[in-house]
Amino acid sequence: MKNSILIFVFSILASFMMSCEKDYNDWVVESGHDRLFKSLIFEVSKVQSTSVELKFTKGIGATKYIFEFSKDNLEFKEIVKTVEISAASLVPFATSPNQAKVEYRELFTELDGTTGYSVRMKSIDETTGLESGYNQIYFETPAEQLFTNYFPTTSSIKLQWTVTPRVTNVVLYDEQMQVIKDVVLSPEQKTTGMVTFDNLTIGTKYIAKIFNETNNRGTLNVRTSGIANSTVYNVLTTDDASAIGTALSNLVVGGATNITVAFAEGTTYNIGGDITIPTGVNDIAFVGTADSNGNLPVLSNARFRVQTQINNLIIQYLQTTSSGSFFVELNGKTAKDIFIEGCKVSNINSIVRISSGTILNDINVTNTWISNTGGWGVFNVGSGTTVNSINVSNCTFTEISTRFADVRVATKVNFSNITCVNITMAMSHLWLFDNNKPAQVSLQNLILAGPNGGAKINSTNGNYGNIPMSYAGSYKTNDLIVDTRPFTGITEVPLNIYGLFVDPANGDFHIKEGVGFAGTGVAGDKRWFD
Repeated sequence: MKNSILIFVFSILASFMMSCEKDYNDWVVESGHDRLFKSLIFEVSKVQSTSVELKFTKGIGATKYIFEFSKDNLEFKEIVKTVEISAASLVPFATSPNQAKVEYRELFTELDGTTGYSVRMKSIDETTGLESGYNQIYFETPAEQLFTNYFPTTSSIKLQWTVTPRVTNVVLYDEQMQVIKDVVLSPEQKTTGMVTFDNLTIGTKYIAKIFNETNNRGTLNVRTSGIANSTVYNVLTTDDASAIGTALSNLVVGGATNITVAFAEGTTYNIGGDITIPTGVNDIAFVGTADSNGNLPVLSNARFRVQTQINNLIIQYLQTTSSGSFFVELNGKTAKDIFIEGCKVSNINSIVRISSGTILNDINVTNTWISNTGGWGVFNVGSGTTVNSINVSNCTFTEISTRFADVRVATKVNFSNITCVNITMAMSHLWLFDNNKPAQVSLQNLILAGPNGGAKINSTNGNYGNIPMSYAGSYKTNDLIVDTRPFTGITEVPLNIYGLFVDPANGDFHIKEGVGFAGTGVAGDKRWFD
């Protein structure tokens, strides 16, 4: 009986002690004869290509924390990075009356992309000399993309990347991954974040990789401008639209079918009207070359037309104005694809207009700044036409009148990474479609911003039950006021354009540092990321 009572008492006492010490034992462990403090939580909060954010809870009594990184799977054979953090310097991410549940988050940078890391942490009480056991986790960094842009000519490619001392060489490969050239970077190239590869082949694809020793810090598919194996016509400074048309006709008479029309860097051309592509041309490219400051050749009042039919029309790295007309217009003509890349196009009605009877495969516009459009929409696709898709990516739109697109046929519309800012111009809506011939619309990573000339804006000009649209993953500033037809799924930034962008009044749409914009490095024209 006495033994039974003792057992019962000890059982109750043990339960009581376990209950009382539950919270304590969450952060205290036994190691030999010492009580050592440990973190309750040690996890990865966010991982990027060159950084990781770790979250951990407070070690009671700890005066500092030590983090050790290794490039293996929890083996820690070779420590490649050690960071000590004073407890006094930590700012709680989440507070709690229970000190063992106070949460911290710390960012660790200068990691390698596409790499597996193990990290372990211990806490130390420097007053008593007590140390905790290790908490450890494993994570993998995604591939890094250090490249921010490239500038091609018909025979060279200039590569640009985010400036950092942690780069050693850039390698250019052909499509079969055979090395064309391996450039060991000079101090000047590291400082400017640029390197140029010369003596390349016109209209040819290459692959560039940037390294820090053996660690790949970025990969970029690039291409020289123009058309491979084409006849090149170097435009004279005195050439206007008529002279260029005559030169093209003479080349066709001479047997040329694929033609590259090259405009020289640092030059302004008074084009003064329609450049008409004559019958007999298969593929044609109109290409420019940026100067050392990134300025493109300027074509004044330039427009592009097709006499009967064409395969591919390519316009690259030119700055143009069109005096309120249509930049590219296919009026009942047949073509395969239209490519507009790396251009600055202003004072136009539409960048591309196709009207009844036109048969076209794809319209592709990338890395282009479009400004001061007229009332027809940036893209205008009339009824009675055939077009497979309209694809627009990495573009900046400014002072757009009326709408992004007026599309009256069933097609695919894909807009991604667009920065659109209207300060003085007023758009009433972004899209005009035909609900009976519904387009398939995909919208990704847009930034819509600005006071819009004081006018409210709608997503569409009407209610389209057959055309679902989502702006999830896109953002608008709080000075852009939505009227009755909403941007479904869009996130409003609690800033106007002057709070979000560096200098929007003067066309600088880099995101200001420290504004806490969730879309930084994700949304908008990628050329503003660096």
